[in-house]
Amino acid sequence: MHYSYIARQPIFDRSLQVYGYELLFRNSDENVFPDLHPDEATSQLLLQQHLIGDIDTVCLGKQAFINFHSNTIIHKFPNFLDSKNVWIELLETVDISPELRKACDITSRHGYRIALDDHDFSDRWQQLMPNINLVKIDIQDHGLNLEKRLRWFKERGLPLLAECVETQDEFDACKELGFDFFQGFFFERPEIIKRQSLSPQKASMLSLMSEVFKAELDFKKLAKVIQADLSLTYSLLKLVNSPAVGLRTQVRDIGHALAYLGEAEVKKYLALVILANISNDQPEELNIKSLTRARFMELILQNGEERRDGSSAFMVGMLSLIDVILQQPLDDILAKLPLAPELNEALTERSGKIGRMLAIVEAYEQADWDKVDTLMSAQNLNDMDLGKLYLDASQWCRLLLAA
Repeated sequence: MHYSYIARQPIFDRSLQVYGYELLFRNSDENVFPDLHPDEATSQLLLQQHLIGDIDTVCLGKQAFINFHSNTIIHKFPNFLDSKNVWIELLETVDISPELRKACDITSRHGYRIALDDHDFSDRWQQLMPNINLVKIDIQDHGLNLEKRLRWFKERGLPLLAECVETQDEFDACKELGFDFFQGFFFERPEIIKRQSLSPQKASMLSLMSEVFKAELDFKKLAKVIQADLSLTYSLLKLVNSPAVGLRTQVRDIGHALAYLGEAEVKKYLALVILANISNDQPEELNIKSLTRARFMELILQNGEERRDGSSAFMVGMLSLIDVILQQPLDDILAKLPLAPELNEALTERSGKIGRMLAIVEAYEQADWDKVDTLMSAQNLNDMDLGKLYLDASQWCRLLLAA
């Protein structure tokens, strides 16, 4: 069974703040919005149910960039979406017909912004330029010797987005060229990891995380450590009282939190507070991605045939980017954390049940739908609505960040 899947890829500004997300749909190799036919009586309802309610959740309230077929634009389906939050992307493969030019003109006059995807510097696009608000350029296709080619856009004040930025060096080069936005996996690649000593504050937080991951948690000792740090106390209480946790009573102090939530939940939420502390000098998206992965993996395990407790999967998801966050080799970090062997193997080798769950989540994030299907089938998870679980994880993450 093929469920509706929507993944996202972050778009950063020059300060590495997330400006928005490109939405990636399962329905085709191009990850484009479904090509709805105007004669279908249910098309508008399908659009509303399929996407409108999900955009804000998946994009965490940020801008949404969506690839549309020319036919879908001509028949005004993007007009059902909020022009303040949605960018319309034109694929490089579209046929620039008179109908499309007219549709783009009308769409622009209604306040929608149009991005030209994978621009190939062909003259054929000139006829659409009056309606274009952003140009995306794949640097893997065109290289970085682009200064002369970009001059025309800069002279007209047209923002530029560099696509497929895979390394920190490429990001730096694109900034030097004057790109305004950046898309790719550069922010989580091993190339940005530098061997350097941890700051005293991060070393202290890692030591506390080590206490959290011990098989038998010493609640009294832990409560004393947390209470001695006012910032940590405030953050933990704020987190456990947030809508994302959904408690029916207000947790007043650390002792109350430990007694009311239980060991597994306290470990989980304390680990989240520590993660937020050690990632505060890194792009926020790393924290967002870690949180979403953690909850996504927890939900997958909880919704499988065995209905297993998902706390271990949650921890693996949460730690899956910690080497990038701390700019330290993963093996060095794991040597300081008393994780069970199967969790270590899940993080380093993607092996074992939880490691394979992490592999599914990573494939989903990259919209590698064939790999998702293969991995899901190998785990007998074909009947699981992965798309809904991803939306649930995104909503949980948003509530948590709003706390």
